Amino acid sequence: MILRGRLFVIVFSLFVLISLAGGQDFNLLIKEYEAKYNKDPRDPDTVFNLLVLYGAIGNLEKLYEYYNILNKIDPNYLKKNIRSNLKNNSEDIFNLYKIAFSYYFLGEVDKAIYYFNKLSLLRPKDDWIMSYLAYLHYLKGNYNEVEALVNKGLEINRDNEALHALRCALYLKKGNYLLALKEYFITMNIVQKKGYKNIWEILRGLR
Repeated sequence: MILRGRLFVIVFSLFVLISLAGGQDFNLLIKEYEAKYNKDPRDPDTVFNLLVLYGAIGNLEKLYEYYNILNKIDPNYLKKNIRSNLKNNSEDIFNLYKIAFSYYFLGEVDKAIYYFNKLSLLRPKDDWIMSYLAYLHYLKGNYNEVEALVNKGLEINRDNEALHALRCALYLKKGNYLLALKEYFITMNIVQKKGYKNIWEILRGLR
């Protein structure tokens, strides 16, 4: 009975931790950091936090906007200074996003995959986490893994433009040009509805 009681406490504690980690309100954090940015638009840490937060909610246009701002105010941030984000060992979901994106921009794709996988355990139904994982695996040439993630993500959200763009790229790799063209038009339709300028420019610009 004592062991069973302890096991219950451990499981319940883990459940609480996971719930807290997965329950952060990114929209509230965006408002907080947008206010900080308005006060000091040249603070690279604030800009990077906004980049990450918009990435977390799947707003690629705003992510790319802050990516360009960051490169203008501190050209070395994404190459060197970003490593300061790796010193924080907190397991909260926002920090895990920051670490995952940091490793991506540093070119350490395997480590970025590791942290996005940690995020996927906390948010298994998040199609944008799947999108970033699929993109990272695409960079490594793991096309079977990309296909599996794309299919899983699109079952959750049929309007995820990044997943459709990746499916288009996969079809091109396979020489299925008609299917690639279909995915291209689906992607462009979603992008136009969201008011993005060009999804391909965004994806190319982030690498």
